[in-house]
Amino acid sequence: MSDNIELLGAEMRQALTEARDICKAAEDANRDFTPAEFQQVKALQDKATGLKDRILVAKAKEQARVSDADISRQMQALGDDIAGGGRAVKSHLHPRVKASGGTDWADTILKQVGPQGYKGILANGTIGVSVPLDPEPVRSDVPVLTLRQLMPNVQNTTGRFAYLRQTVRTNNAAVVAQGAKKPTSVYTLARVDDRVRTIAHLSEPIAKQDLDDVGSLRQFIDQEMRLGLDLALEDEILNGDGTGEHFDGIGHVSGSQAQAFVTDVLVTTRKAVTKLERYGYMAGAAFVMTPDDWETIELLADNENRFYYGGPQTTVDRSARRLWGAPVVVTEAATTGTAYLADWRQMTLQVRQDGVLDWSENVYDPNALGVGTGASDWERNMLRFRFEGRFGLEIMRPSSIVEIDLTA
Repeated sequence: MSDNIELLGAEMRQALTEARDICKAAEDANRDFTPAEFQQVKALQDKATGLKDRILVAKAKEQARVSDADISRQMQALGDDIAGGGRAVKSHLHPRVKASGGTDWADTILKQVGPQGYKGILANGTIGVSVPLDPEPVRSDVPVLTLRQLMPNVQNTTGRFAYLRQTVRTNNAAVVAQGAKKPTSVYTLARVDDRVRTIAHLSEPIAKQDLDDVGSLRQFIDQEMRLGLDLALEDEILNGDGTGEHFDGIGHVSGSQAQAFVTDVLVTTRKAVTKLERYGYMAGAAFVMTPDDWETIELLADNENRFYYGGPQTTVDRSARRLWGAPVVVTEAATTGTAYLADWRQMTLQVRQDGVLDWSENVYDPNALGVGTGASDWERNMLRFRFEGRFGLEIMRPSSIVEIDLTA
Protein backbone atom coordinates (compact mmCIF):
# COMPACT_ATOMS: atom_id res chain seq x y z
CA MET A 1 0.00 0.00 0.00
CA SER A 2 1.45 3.38 -1.01
CA ASP A 3 2.03 6.20 1.47
CA ASN A 4 -0.64 8.85 1.87
CA ILE A 5 1.05 12.06 0.76
CA GLU A 6 -1.22 14.41 2.70
CA LEU A 7 -0.87 12.45 5.96
CA LEU A 8 2.91 12.29 5.58
CA GLY A 9 3.00 16.02 4.87
CA ALA A 10 0.89 16.79 7.94
CA GLU A 11 3.08 14.57 10.12
CA MET A 12 6.24 16.21 8.78
CA ARG A 13 4.85 19.72 9.39
CA GLN A 14 3.88 18.71 12.92
CA ALA A 15 7.44 17.54 13.63
CA LEU A 16 8.84 20.78 12.26
CA THR A 17 6.37 22.82 14.31
CA GLU A 18 7.29 21.01 17.53
CA ALA A 19 10.98 21.56 16.83
CA ARG A 20 10.41 25.24 16.11
CA ASP A 21 8.43 25.66 19.33
CA ILE A 22 11.43 24.37 21.29
CA CYS A 23 13.74 26.73 19.39
CA LYS A 24 11.43 29.67 20.02
CA ALA A 25 11.16 28.89 23.72
CA ALA A 26 14.94 28.96 24.04
CA GLU A 27 15.11 32.14 21.98
CA ASP A 28 12.44 33.92 24.03
CA ALA A 29 14.30 32.99 27.22
CA ASN A 30 17.57 34.18 25.67
CA ARG A 31 19.29 30.91 26.52
CA ASP A 32 20.91 27.91 24.86
CA PHE A 33 19.30 24.52 24.43
CA THR A 34 19.41 22.20 27.41
CA PRO A 35 20.95 18.80 26.59
CA ALA A 36 17.46 17.26 26.59
CA GLU A 37 16.11 19.95 24.26
CA PHE A 38 19.03 19.52 21.92
CA GLN A 39 18.38 15.78 21.65
CA GLN A 40 14.65 16.33 21.22
CA VAL A 41 15.09 18.85 18.41
CA LYS A 42 17.60 16.58 16.69
CA ALA A 43 15.16 13.64 16.90
CA LEU A 44 12.36 15.76 15.44
CA GLN A 45 14.62 16.92 12.64
CA ASP A 46 15.59 13.33 11.83
CA LYS A 47 11.93 12.34 11.85
CA ALA A 48 11.04 15.18 9.46
CA THR A 49 13.92 14.23 7.17
CA GLY A 50 12.70 10.63 7.02
CA LEU A 51 9.17 11.78 6.26
CA LYS A 52 10.47 14.09 3.56
CA ASP A 53 12.23 11.16 1.86
CA ARG A 54 9.02 9.12 1.96
CA ILE A 55 7.06 12.05 0.50
CA LEU A 56 9.52 12.44 -2.37
CA VAL A 57 9.34 8.72 -3.19
CA ALA A 58 5.57 8.76 -3.09
CA LYS A 59 5.53 11.97 -5.07
CA ALA A 60 7.52 10.38 -7.86
CA LYS A 61 4.98 7.56 -8.01
CA GLU A 62 1.78 9.56 -7.68
CA GLN A 63 2.72 13.08 -8.88
CA ALA A 64 1.89 14.47 -5.46
CA ARG A 65 0.86 18.05 -4.83
CA VAL A 66 3.36 18.53 -2.00
CA SER A 67 5.97 21.15 -2.91
CA ASP A 68 9.50 19.72 -2.81
CA ALA A 69 10.92 23.25 -2.69
CA ASP A 70 8.66 24.17 0.24
CA ILE A 71 9.79 21.07 2.14
CA SER A 72 13.45 21.94 1.49
CA ARG A 73 12.92 25.51 2.68
CA GLN A 74 11.29 24.33 5.92
CA MET A 75 14.09 21.84 6.55
CA GLN A 76 16.73 24.46 5.80
CA ALA A 77 15.10 26.97 8.15
CA LEU A 78 14.97 24.38 10.94
CA GLY A 79 18.63 23.55 10.38
CA ASP A 80 19.50 27.25 10.77
CA ASP A 81 17.61 27.41 14.09
CA ILE A 82 19.49 24.37 15.39
CA ALA A 83 22.84 25.72 14.22
CA GLY A 84 22.06 28.90 16.15
CA GLY A 85 21.78 26.95 19.39
CA GLY A 86 18.10 27.77 19.86
CA ARG A 87 18.26 31.38 18.75
CA ALA A 88 16.91 32.36 15.37
CA VAL A 89 19.82 33.07 13.06
CA LYS A 90 19.68 36.57 11.60
CA SER A 91 22.66 36.07 9.35
CA HIS A 92 24.33 38.76 7.29
CA LEU A 93 26.67 36.41 5.48
CA HIS A 94 28.20 37.13 2.11
CA PRO A 95 25.50 36.54 -0.56
CA ARG A 96 27.62 33.89 -2.27
CA VAL A 97 27.99 32.07 1.04
CA LYS A 98 24.24 32.03 1.64
CA ALA A 99 23.63 30.96 -1.97
CA SER A 100 25.77 27.88 -1.43
CA GLY A 101 24.20 27.12 1.93
CA GLY A 102 26.50 28.64 4.57
CA THR A 103 25.19 28.83 8.14
CA ASP A 104 26.49 30.27 11.40
CA TRP A 105 28.33 27.13 12.46
CA ALA A 106 30.90 29.08 14.48
CA ASP A 107 28.23 29.85 17.10
CA THR A 108 27.50 26.15 17.45
CA ILE A 109 31.14 25.29 17.89
CA LEU A 110 31.61 27.95 20.56
CA LYS A 111 28.70 26.52 22.51
CA GLN A 112 30.15 23.01 22.31
CA VAL A 113 33.52 24.09 23.71
CA GLY A 114 32.03 26.55 26.21
CA PRO A 115 31.44 25.93 29.91
CA GLN A 116 27.76 25.09 29.39
CA GLY A 117 28.24 23.04 26.25
CA TYR A 118 28.97 19.38 25.67
CA LYS A 119 32.76 19.37 25.64
CA GLY A 120 34.44 15.96 25.76
CA ILE A 121 37.82 14.85 27.02
CA LEU A 122 39.34 15.45 23.60
CA ALA A 123 38.91 19.12 22.75
CA ASN A 124 37.89 18.71 19.16
CA GLY A 125 34.80 17.91 17.17
CA THR A 126 32.92 17.93 13.89
CA ILE A 127 29.81 19.69 12.66
CA GLY A 128 28.05 19.50 9.31
CA VAL A 129 27.12 22.73 7.56
CA SER A 130 23.65 22.77 6.08
CA VAL A 131 23.70 23.06 2.28
CA PRO A 132 20.74 22.75 -0.13
CA LEU A 133 21.46 19.71 -2.28
CA ASP A 134 18.53 20.31 -4.62
CA PRO A 135 18.38 24.06 -5.31
CA GLU A 136 15.29 25.60 -6.80
CA PRO A 137 15.30 26.31 -10.54
CA VAL A 138 16.95 29.60 -11.49
CA ARG A 139 14.32 32.34 -11.53
CA SER A 140 14.40 35.47 -13.66
CA ASP A 141 14.08 37.87 -10.72
CA VAL A 142 16.99 36.67 -8.61
CA PRO A 143 20.74 36.75 -9.26
CA VAL A 144 22.67 33.55 -9.84
CA LEU A 145 25.66 33.85 -7.52
CA THR A 146 27.41 30.48 -7.71
CA LEU A 147 27.96 27.84 -10.37
CA ARG A 148 26.51 25.12 -8.17
CA GLN A 149 23.14 26.90 -8.32
CA LEU A 150 23.02 26.19 -12.04
CA MET A 151 23.54 22.43 -12.04
CA PRO A 152 21.86 19.49 -10.30
CA ASN A 153 23.53 18.58 -7.00
CA VAL A 154 23.23 14.91 -6.07
CA GLN A 155 24.25 13.08 -2.92
CA ASN A 156 27.11 10.65 -3.44
CA THR A 157 27.24 7.77 -0.96
CA THR A 158 30.35 5.82 -2.00
CA GLY A 159 33.04 8.29 -3.02
CA ARG A 160 33.03 6.94 -6.57
CA PHE A 161 30.69 7.39 -9.51
CA ALA A 162 30.35 6.37 -13.14
CA TYR A 163 28.33 7.81 -16.00
CA LEU A 164 28.03 7.76 -19.79
CA ARG A 165 29.38 10.76 -21.70
CA GLN A 166 28.10 11.44 -25.20
CA THR A 167 30.95 11.80 -27.68
CA VAL A 168 29.08 11.62 -31.01
CA ARG A 169 25.62 12.86 -31.94
CA THR A 170 24.62 12.35 -35.58
CA ASN A 171 20.89 12.44 -36.31
CA ASN A 172 20.10 10.78 -39.62
CA ALA A 173 16.34 10.48 -39.29
CA ALA A 174 14.65 11.03 -42.68
CA VAL A 175 11.57 10.26 -44.70
CA VAL A 176 11.70 6.62 -45.82
CA ALA A 177 9.70 4.97 -48.59
CA GLN A 178 7.76 1.83 -47.83
CA GLY A 179 10.07 -1.16 -47.85
CA ALA A 180 13.20 0.97 -48.09
CA LYS A 181 16.10 0.73 -45.67
CA LYS A 182 15.92 3.11 -42.71
CA PRO A 183 18.91 5.37 -42.00
CA THR A 184 20.98 4.82 -38.88
CA SER A 185 21.68 7.61 -36.43
CA VAL A 186 24.89 7.54 -34.42
CA TYR A 187 24.89 8.31 -30.70
CA THR A 188 28.22 7.24 -29.25
CA LEU A 189 28.64 7.08 -25.49
CA ALA A 190 31.81 6.58 -23.50
CA ARG A 191 31.83 5.29 -19.94
CA VAL A 192 33.55 7.59 -17.45
CA ASP A 193 34.64 6.24 -14.07
CA ASP A 194 35.59 8.90 -11.56
CA ARG A 195 35.77 9.66 -7.85
CA VAL A 196 35.11 12.63 -5.62
CA ARG A 197 37.98 14.96 -4.69
CA THR A 198 38.61 16.70 -1.38
CA ILE A 199 38.69 20.50 -1.23
CA ALA A 200 39.81 21.81 2.16
CA HIS A 201 41.66 24.51 4.08
CA LEU A 202 42.70 25.32 7.65
CA SER A 203 42.37 28.44 9.76
CA GLU A 204 45.09 30.05 11.81
CA PRO A 205 44.86 29.55 15.60
CA ILE A 206 42.05 31.72 17.00
CA ALA A 207 41.78 32.67 20.65
CA LYS A 208 38.64 31.29 22.29
CA GLN A 209 38.33 34.53 24.27
CA ASP A 210 38.03 36.45 20.99
CA LEU A 211 35.30 34.08 19.81
CA ASP A 212 33.50 34.63 23.13
CA ASP A 213 33.84 38.41 23.10
CA VAL A 214 33.51 39.39 19.45
CA GLY A 215 30.35 38.08 17.81
CA SER A 216 31.36 39.44 14.41
CA LEU A 217 34.48 37.25 14.47
CA ARG A 218 32.32 34.11 14.40
CA GLN A 219 30.43 35.42 11.39
CA PHE A 220 33.73 36.39 9.76
CA ILE A 221 35.15 32.88 10.17
CA ASP A 222 31.91 31.33 8.90
CA GLN A 223 31.92 33.55 5.84
CA GLU A 224 35.57 33.31 4.93
CA MET A 225 35.97 29.54 5.26
CA ARG A 226 32.75 28.73 3.39
CA LEU A 227 33.58 31.32 0.73
CA GLY A 228 37.10 29.96 0.33
CA LEU A 229 35.81 26.45 -0.28
CA ASP A 230 33.13 27.69 -2.67
CA LEU A 231 35.64 29.66 -4.75
CA ALA A 232 38.02 26.69 -4.89
CA LEU A 233 35.12 24.48 -6.05
CA GLU A 234 34.24 26.94 -8.82
CA ASP A 235 37.88 27.04 -9.92
CA GLU A 236 37.88 23.25 -10.26
CA ILE A 237 34.59 23.22 -12.16
CA LEU A 238 35.97 25.71 -14.66
CA ASN A 239 39.71 25.07 -14.75
CA GLY A 240 40.37 21.55 -13.45
CA ASP A 241 42.69 19.80 -15.89
CA GLY A 242 41.96 16.22 -14.82
CA THR A 243 45.47 15.58 -13.47
CA GLY A 244 46.18 14.36 -9.94
CA GLU A 245 43.38 15.45 -7.63
CA HIS A 246 41.90 17.97 -10.05
CA PHE A 247 38.46 17.76 -11.67
CA ASP A 248 38.03 17.29 -15.39
CA GLY A 249 36.64 20.84 -15.67
CA ILE A 250 34.62 22.38 -18.47
CA GLY A 251 37.65 24.31 -19.76
CA HIS A 252 39.56 21.09 -20.49
CA VAL A 253 36.90 18.52 -21.33
CA SER A 254 37.21 17.04 -24.80
CA GLY A 255 34.34 17.62 -27.23
CA SER A 256 33.26 21.13 -26.22
CA GLN A 257 32.61 23.87 -28.78
CA ALA A 258 34.53 27.10 -29.36
CA GLN A 259 33.39 30.55 -30.45
CA ALA A 260 36.00 32.92 -31.87
CA PHE A 261 35.73 36.69 -31.46
CA VAL A 262 33.51 38.30 -34.12
CA THR A 263 33.02 42.09 -34.43
CA ASP A 264 32.43 42.78 -30.71
CA VAL A 265 31.49 40.96 -27.50
CA LEU A 266 27.74 41.25 -28.11
CA VAL A 267 27.96 39.69 -31.56
CA THR A 268 30.37 37.07 -30.29
CA THR A 269 28.21 35.99 -27.37
CA ARG A 270 25.11 35.91 -29.60
CA LYS A 271 26.87 33.56 -32.00
CA ALA A 272 27.69 31.32 -29.02
CA VAL A 273 23.96 31.20 -28.28
CA THR A 274 23.38 29.93 -31.81
CA LYS A 275 25.85 27.09 -31.26
CA LEU A 276 23.80 25.83 -28.31
CA GLU A 277 20.43 26.49 -29.94
CA ARG A 278 21.50 24.31 -32.84
CA TYR A 279 21.63 21.35 -30.43
CA GLY A 280 18.68 22.40 -28.26
CA TYR A 281 20.80 23.26 -25.23
CA MET A 282 19.69 26.82 -24.41
CA ALA A 283 16.87 26.00 -21.97
CA GLY A 284 19.30 25.42 -19.09
CA ALA A 285 22.12 27.63 -20.34
CA ALA A 286 24.00 30.40 -18.52
CA PHE A 287 27.09 32.51 -19.16
CA VAL A 288 30.10 32.46 -16.85
CA MET A 289 32.70 35.23 -16.99
CA THR A 290 34.88 37.47 -14.84
CA PRO A 291 33.53 40.66 -13.22
CA ASP A 292 35.80 42.64 -15.58
CA ASP A 293 34.25 41.11 -18.69
CA TRP A 294 30.75 41.70 -17.37
CA GLU A 295 31.71 45.32 -16.65
CA THR A 296 32.84 45.67 -20.27
CA ILE A 297 29.46 44.44 -21.49
CA GLU A 298 27.48 46.72 -19.17
CA LEU A 299 29.52 49.73 -20.31
CA LEU A 300 29.02 49.13 -24.03
CA ALA A 301 27.62 52.21 -25.77
CA ASP A 302 26.51 53.19 -29.28
CA ASN A 303 28.00 55.93 -31.47
CA GLU A 304 26.19 58.59 -29.44
CA ASN A 305 27.54 57.24 -26.13
CA ARG A 306 24.21 55.77 -25.11
CA PHE A 307 24.68 52.68 -22.96
CA TYR A 308 23.08 49.55 -24.39
CA TYR A 309 22.38 48.42 -20.82
CA GLY A 310 21.00 51.73 -19.59
CA GLY A 311 24.07 53.24 -17.96
CA PRO A 312 24.34 54.64 -14.41
CA GLN A 313 20.90 56.31 -14.42
CA THR A 314 18.89 53.23 -15.37
CA THR A 315 21.42 50.51 -14.73
CA VAL A 316 20.62 46.91 -15.54
CA ASP A 317 18.77 45.20 -12.70
CA ARG A 318 21.47 43.21 -10.92
CA SER A 319 18.91 40.74 -9.64
CA ALA A 320 18.00 39.90 -13.24
CA ARG A 321 21.49 39.84 -14.73
CA ARG A 322 20.95 38.44 -18.22
CA LEU A 323 22.70 38.41 -21.58
CA TRP A 324 20.70 37.30 -24.64
CA GLY A 325 18.10 35.97 -22.20
CA ALA A 326 20.53 33.70 -20.31
CA PRO A 327 21.70 34.25 -16.70
CA VAL A 328 25.22 35.57 -16.17
CA VAL A 329 27.39 34.31 -13.30
CA VAL A 330 30.48 36.37 -12.52
CA THR A 331 33.37 34.65 -10.79
CA GLU A 332 37.07 35.25 -10.22
CA ALA A 333 37.61 31.60 -11.16
CA ALA A 334 37.10 32.56 -14.81
CA THR A 335 39.87 34.08 -16.94
CA THR A 336 39.47 37.60 -18.24
CA GLY A 337 38.91 37.47 -21.98
CA THR A 338 37.35 34.00 -21.89
CA ALA A 339 33.71 33.24 -21.09
CA TYR A 340 31.64 30.09 -21.17
CA LEU A 341 28.08 29.49 -22.25
CA ALA A 342 26.87 26.07 -21.15
CA ASP A 343 23.72 24.11 -20.53
CA TRP A 344 24.41 23.31 -16.89
CA ARG A 345 21.65 20.72 -16.78
CA GLN A 346 23.95 18.48 -18.80
CA MET A 347 26.31 18.37 -15.80
CA THR A 348 25.96 17.08 -12.25
CA LEU A 349 27.83 18.00 -9.09
CA GLN A 350 28.43 14.85 -7.05
CA VAL A 351 28.46 15.79 -3.35
CA ARG A 352 29.92 13.15 -1.06
CA GLN A 353 30.54 15.47 1.88
CA ASP A 354 29.55 19.11 1.88
CA GLY A 355 30.51 21.68 4.45
CA VAL A 356 32.16 19.52 7.09
CA LEU A 357 33.83 21.62 9.76
CA ASP A 358 36.30 20.12 12.23
CA TRP A 359 38.02 21.97 15.04
CA SER A 360 40.72 21.08 17.52
CA GLU A 361 42.70 22.45 20.44
CA ASN A 362 45.26 19.64 20.27
CA VAL A 363 47.58 21.01 17.57
CA TYR A 364 51.16 21.50 18.76
CA ASP A 365 53.12 24.45 17.36
CA PRO A 366 56.88 24.16 18.05
CA ASN A 367 57.31 27.93 17.69
CA ALA A 368 54.06 29.11 19.29
CA LEU A 369 55.76 31.21 21.97
CA GLY A 370 58.80 32.18 19.97
CA VAL A 371 61.43 30.37 17.94
CA GLY A 372 62.15 27.05 19.65
CA THR A 373 59.47 27.49 22.32
CA GLY A 374 56.44 25.35 21.62
CA ALA A 375 52.96 24.93 23.03
CA SER A 376 49.72 23.26 22.06
CA ASP A 377 46.58 25.17 21.14
CA TRP A 378 45.00 23.63 24.27
CA GLU A 379 47.65 25.20 26.49
CA ARG A 380 47.08 28.59 24.88
CA ASN A 381 43.26 28.31 24.81
CA MET A 382 43.22 28.51 21.03
CA LEU A 383 40.97 26.87 18.44
CA ARG A 384 41.93 25.84 14.94
CA PHE A 385 39.36 25.07 12.23
CA ARG A 386 39.43 22.79 9.18
CA PHE A 387 36.71 23.24 6.59
CA GLU A 388 36.36 20.72 3.79
CA GLY A 389 34.07 19.07 1.31
CA ARG A 390 34.29 16.20 -1.17
CA PHE A 391 32.95 16.73 -4.68
CA GLY A 392 32.99 15.28 -8.17
CA LEU A 393 31.84 16.63 -11.53
CA GLU A 394 29.93 14.81 -14.26
CA ILE A 395 29.82 16.30 -17.77
CA MET A 396 27.39 14.17 -19.76
CA ARG A 397 27.39 16.18 -23.01
CA PRO A 398 30.56 18.22 -23.70
CA SER A 399 28.90 19.66 -26.83
CA SER A 400 26.63 21.65 -24.47
CA ILE A 401 29.64 23.84 -23.56
CA VAL A 402 30.88 26.76 -25.67
CA GLU A 403 34.18 28.44 -24.82
CA ILE A 404 33.96 32.08 -25.96
CA ASP A 405 36.90 34.29 -26.89
CA LEU A 406 35.98 37.84 -25.82
CA THR A 407 39.20 39.50 -26.99
CA ALA A 408 39.51 41.22 -30.35
